[in-house]
Amino acid sequence: MTDQTLDEALTLTEDGEGGLLAPMTGAFSNAPRMMPAERGSPFGGLMAALAARAARETLGISAPLRTVATQFHIGAKFEPMTINSELLRGGRSAAYALVKAGQGDRLAMTGLVTFGAAGEGPELRAASITPPPLADQPLTPMGGADFAPHFLQHVEQRFVGGIKLFGRNDEDRMGVWMRTSDGKPLDEARLAFLLDATFPVYWTMLPAPPAISATADLRYDFFGPVPEDAAPDGWTYFEFVSRDSHGGWTVEDATAWAQDGRPLAVGRQLRKVLASRAPKAPAEG
Repeated sequence: MTDQTLDEALTLTEDGEGGLLAPMTGAFSNAPRMMPAERGSPFGGLMAALAARAARETLGISAPLRTVATQFHIGAKFEPMTINSELLRGGRSAAYALVKAGQGDRLAMTGLVTFGAAGEGPELRAASITPPPLADQPLTPMGGADFAPHFLQHVEQRFVGGIKLFGRNDEDRMGVWMRTSDGKPLDEARLAFLLDATFPVYWTMLPAPPAISATADLRYDFFGPVPEDAAPDGWTYFEFVSRDSHGGWTVEDATAWAQDGRPLAVGRQLRKVLASRAPKAPAEG
């Protein structure tokens, strides 16, 4: 099945043993479209969104999401995945949850999720910006490109100045307007999904072919509940920044802003660069 919608992918059902089941299909594979979806795994943004939703639904938490910090141990398969949530500590102002997700004995992801209610405190807000005008940026569809991952069929993108892959970007960052292709208003789950919904910045700075990497750690910090008027048509502005890339590891940061420039969340991602296989020597004889 590869025609699953985002709402279907985020729908959790009880497993009868206190956990929740998440449907995993190739529609959200991180494998390039030139390859079968089964060659990849469900991409990290979906997994982070599921971790937050599972903790909220299992533990009955209504407070705003503050942090999702996930670690990926092994690629999940495209079959139902069990997600178990444990309340580590909970009170009136904050709740801390441990999430574990896997399939049988295969632990695919663990995560720590923090929820926190608004309260009294100092007011020193993150700076707002004036995002580049959405209408001035070209629609840059990638979902049909052979090298684009399967999950991009669920994302619409408008890169500032167009896509600058493979050495055409002389900066350590890139800006892009994104929304989920269903056009629904931005919410908590969609923001978690989109914070990981593009290629690494180093792909734009270095020549082809791109070094393939896999996410090891993915962390988001939300600045409070997503305002209803942040992106009523879904379009949200993101900036992705390369912080460091050497020794087989990369670190990149992300920031998300509402359409009027209010900051919504930040993210940090640690990727392990996968070793390329050297060609086999021809057999003698």
